[in-house]
Amino acid sequence: LARGAAGAVALRAPRSRVAGRRVTGRRSVVSCTAVHLKFELEGHPEARVVGGHPALGGWNAAGGVKNGDIITIADASQIEYKWVDGETWEVRENRLLTLPALADPESSVALAVRDRAPVWSAPEPAAPARQDEFAGWSPAPTQQFREPERAAYRQEPPREHQMAHTNAPSAAPRDPNAGRYQEGRPPRWFTDSIVYAIQTLGFCGCEGPPEQFSQGERLNMLVEDGWLDHMARLGATVLYLGPLMRTSRDLGHGYDTADYFEVDPRLGSVATLRRVVDAAHALGIRVILDGVFNHTGRDHFAARDVLANGRGSRYWDWYYASEDGNGVHLKGWEGHVGLPELNHNNPEVRAHLKECGRFWLSPEGADIDGWRLDVAHEVAPDFWREFAAACNDAKPDCALLGELMHGDYNTHVGPGLLDSGTNYQLSKALWSSLNDHNYWELQHSFQRDEDMYGNLTMLNFLGNHDQCRVHSRLTNAREHYKLAAASLLLARGVPCVYYGDEVAEQGAPGGPDGDLAMRRPLNLAQALQRPEAVEAVKSTAELMWLRRGHSALRDGDSQQIPLAHSNGQLSFARKRGDAIAVVAMNNESQPARMNLPVAQKCGAGDGATFVEPLAGNQEHRVSGGELVVELPPNGFRVFTLGQ
Repeated sequence: LARGAAGAVALRAPRSRVAGRRVTGRRSVVSCTAVHLKFELEGHPEARVVGGHPALGGWNAAGGVKNGDIITIADASQIEYKWVDGETWEVRENRLLTLPALADPESSVALAVRDRAPVWSAPEPAAPARQDEFAGWSPAPTQQFREPERAAYRQEPPREHQMAHTNAPSAAPRDPNAGRYQEGRPPRWFTDSIVYAIQTLGFCGCEGPPEQFSQGERLNMLVEDGWLDHMARLGATVLYLGPLMRTSRDLGHGYDTADYFEVDPRLGSVATLRRVVDAAHALGIRVILDGVFNHTGRDHFAARDVLANGRGSRYWDWYYASEDGNGVHLKGWEGHVGLPELNHNNPEVRAHLKECGRFWLSPEGADIDGWRLDVAHEVAPDFWREFAAACNDAKPDCALLGELMHGDYNTHVGPGLLDSGTNYQLSKALWSSLNDHNYWELQHSFQRDEDMYGNLTMLNFLGNHDQCRVHSRLTNAREHYKLAAASLLLARGVPCVYYGDEVAEQGAPGGPDGDLAMRRPLNLAQALQRPEAVEAVKSTAELMWLRRGHSALRDGDSQQIPLAHSNGQLSFARKRGDAIAVVAMNNESQPARMNLPVAQKCGAGDGATFVEPLAGNQEHRVSGGELVVELPPNGFRVFTLGQ
């Protein structure tokens, strides 16, 4: 668990090298006496890591660590290892992993090691490690991010003149379900993820009419100011970046796109975004971009042409346009003149948007991993079906997340459609149940979510760029934030944390800054000088790493079973196979006891032994079919069985 996560803000991700080459990119959390390691190998789910350390099997091919499992290494500065698939070893020198170390004895490091598919043979096992290999900790060198070699970006003619080739077939056929753990389901990396959301222009301090700001590579602050390291230490695995494509001149908030194939000059260029994505990938963090495909800005080439040429424009049918004595009018989204709605019944519009979707997913774009799709509920599902097919052709394991507010989420999410959606219908109860001391509301919302959307993988959140920040919503934020975060991070679904919430940032609409109050720039080092920020970031990191460390919590699709609830207390279990996690929460200012029927509800009978990972793995046995839990005031406890 990431204890002490609020410290070491400037920590850079170390990289191991073998024969002068970088072999892994991994995330550092905080560092000292123990390292939590997760090894991943592309394309070989049954492969195992075998090495000289006892935790890696002592070079015994039958031992080691399975691809994707998490282990803890203590008292080692370096480890050597190889991948083994059955009895087949990879052909190469031993891989060498240098472990980081800091002086804080109350901290631990978490690293995700992602290796590319090796060359396989069947050699003799590697030679035993040196006898002095585990003599003790030594500091790992701190190295700056280095951009990988990649093909030069080809500057192409303006996209408005390329409509004829947009439906050309891809160079090679692809398996539409490649990278997906089950046919018709989201990719496994997404269902196991924790998302960290940033509203890009506001975060970078340049939201508003572009002429008010200088051009510059502000996106680089994600790398250079330590934000990616911060996300990695927290335990986030996906970065969702709000709109960052070139905007129109009058609004400049990101939802008024002028060019779908350029980064806004206030933020940098396509190359700048590539650098950020590469740095995130090196830390094991996937990247999702915000795609605003329901409407454009008035400076989009098609809108400009229609406004200039009226019915004579070849793009007249791209929008819902009309013309009278006062000129040309474009129907705006929700009446906003600066956001003309696209006509998705037009094949050229569809082709243009699908080309954008493919471009940014490709190495020629920025090699992103997925899309968050603005106001997806206002676009017909048949378009999303086409868009999903195009994106899956470009990157079979991409994830498509729709912004969904109203109606039945099943209309837009499902096999062949979008992979997930923003769960607005659950969001309110996560915080209002605490203000009202009414866990009946939260349990009702959990049950409604299960009844209506139990077949879907939804994205849950406490707040976002459009909503009041959670620390401004909660009437007792100092005591109740950790409970709200526990409801978010330990429940079914994929959790999303909005930047700044983990350091107790405030922000509410209605003041002099309007909605910008929820998306201001944030100096992380200054924020962490506040005691309430340190408390919040430690609670957030603790919960994130707890979720990641247990399969029943980590899998957003695992079953959620209600155990007991009242106004002040609520408990549920998460279950995946034989693994069980029990969560119990108390929103009142006095202690409480809960008798949880884990035998009846979860199949954990008398004698079953749960451990409490946030309390030194203390053991708790089931007796009389129940797990008896004493809850602290305004607190929660978590008990786990299995892995």
